[in-house]
Parts: sequence; structure tokens; C-alpha cells
Amino acid sequence: MADYDDLNTRNRIKVSARRLFAERGVEAVTVREIVAASGAKNGGSLNYYFKSKEGLILELLAEIFRESSDGWLIGLSELEKKGGPDCVRDVVEVLVRWPDTATFTDPSPTASRFLSSLLFTRRHMVRDFLEQMNFSVFARLLAYIQLLQSDIPPVVMQQRLIYFAWYIMSSKAAYESYQATGRRNTIWTEFDPMENLIDTASALIEAPCTRAEITMAGSTNAKSAGGRRRQSAMLQALDAALPR
Repeated sequence: MADYDDLNTRNRIKVSARRLFAERGVEAVTVREIVAASGAKNGGSLNYYFKSKEGLILELLAEIFRESSDGWLIGLSELEKKGGPDCVRDVVEVLVRWPDTATFTDPSPTASRFLSSLLFTRRHMVRDFLEQMNFSVFARLLAYIQLLQSDIPPVVMQQRLIYFAWYIMSSKAAYESYQATGRRNTIWTEFDPMENLIDTASALIEAPCTRAEITMAGSTNAKSAGGRRRQSAMLQALDAALPR
């Protein structure tokens, strides 16, 4: 990405908005503040380019998911060239490392904090957006996880994948906050934080079930099988992770 001073007004607005949203939360930032931070001379610039604050948010959201999906596809392709993943950790590493933010349109450490803010304050907007997205690459990665951990009952795995997604997002947001300070802290520098995130996220997926959990899961699967057939897996996951 070009230096901030070399960006056109439209892109300066996007970069400024994402930084403000990441630092203060989506709801705490006004259109006027975004325009001022971008250095735009025309107070109506944001509405001219994006129609509204909501239009700007949706464009930033789409940009992050598109660029993340492109990164995941690179990582998945590398795995499949080798015959597929050997373990859950191989898949988790793709999900954590491959969306390299250095290649993003806006590489500043803001994406995870921006998304976290949206998930907590504008859940319905994110839910509506995700229903319209094509998540074929992400779905293929999750399918590998389920295949590699086929001993875990499906209903238990579905819950774990929700925990897993929220855990990765929250952890990356915490690391982003540190990066944004520009200060050194040995907690983050003495060991690769992404390596530790991959290890702990993999453990979340691979943790053994108790006998009681397996029995309970079997009962739940039998009762709800008919309902699942009538509802797509993606919509069911969205209902669980981001209820209306």
C-alpha cells in the first residue's frame, strides 16, 4: 500500500476510519471525526464516496474478508499440493498465519480490533453480511478439521469451532493492540505470539471429550438430525455464533 500521504481521499477515509474504529470502537466514532482524521477538505466526502457510515463499514468489512480469503486460499493450496494436512495444527496455521496483513490494502494493525468491535456492537450487520458471502475456502479448511477429528461428536465440534473462531479473533485483537502502541513488551517478544496462538487454538479443537459429553452428544444428535437436514450448515453455524 502507498504511504498515507500519497493516498487519494477515498482511501484516506478508509484507512482513518479503520484506525479510529479499532482504537475506540465503531459506535464511538462519528462521521465528522473520520473526515477530519483523513484530512479531507470537504466535510461531505465520506457520504460522497460511501453514502453513509454504514456503507463505509460494509466496504471495510468486505475488503478484510476478501483479502483474508485470498490468503487462506494460498495456504490451503500449499497444503493440498503436499496431499492435504497431516494434523489439525496444519489447518490452524493456515487460518492464523496466511491472511498476512502486510499484503492487505490497509496493512496497519487494525483488522482484528475493527472486526471485534463490529461483532460486539453490530452483530446483525455482520450476520446479514456473512449470509451473502461465499465462504468456500474457509468451509474447506473447517471440513479438514472435522475430518481429522472425526472421533469428536459433530455437535461438540460445532461448538468448538465457534469457540475457536472467537478465540482467534480476540487473541489477534489483543496482539494488534500491543503492536499499535509501538512499545516493546517481553510478553509479546520473548516468544512468537502467533506460534503460541496456533498451539493453543489447536489444543482447543483437539481436547478429548469426557464419556459423559460423548453420551450427551449422541442423544442430542439423534433428536436434532431432522432439523439439521432442513437447515444449511452455514446458517446453522451463524444462528449459533451470531444469533439474531
